[in-house]
Amino acid sequence: MPTYRYQCECGVQFEGRNPIAKHTEPKVCPECGEKANRMLPEGIEGHFNKEVDGPGPQNTGIHGLDTHIDRVIGQSAQQGMAVIEARQKAKREFLRDNPGVDPRQLARVPDGSLAINRPEEQSFAERANRINSRAMATFRKKREGEPAQ
Repeated sequence: MPTYRYQCECGVQFEGRNPIAKHTEPKVCPECGEKANRMLPEGIEGHFNKEVDGPGPQNTGIHGLDTHIDRVIGQSAQQGMAVIEARQKAKREFLRDNPGVDPRQLARVPDGSLAINRPEEQSFAERANRINSRAMATFRKKREGEPAQ
């Protein structure tokens, strides 16, 4: 929990801890017992990494900010995984209810449900997969410095 500085009307300055969600709430002055408002910082000191060491967010050097960013990223990842798991569950249930259907024949329709591709749609899907595979192979070769064909 971050520590903030407060300034009371009686002239006393003091520090207090508050959750980030309640950072604007006043604190009770230890001297007079009245509520004191938070002081704005006069300056901020911190160290910012200049070198990027991976795809994730970098340490800003400000603990409260880094903790908040990490929490938001964690919540986003958790929500994303929940969506993926729900889609996989729906696909397993669809395949269970439609035995003999090849999973490669499935398509997600605009409302989010699953449907079986018609033969002409399946040929388009297969062609798109082949094009994507070739494009990804070319991309990998280019990234590894090999000449693309």
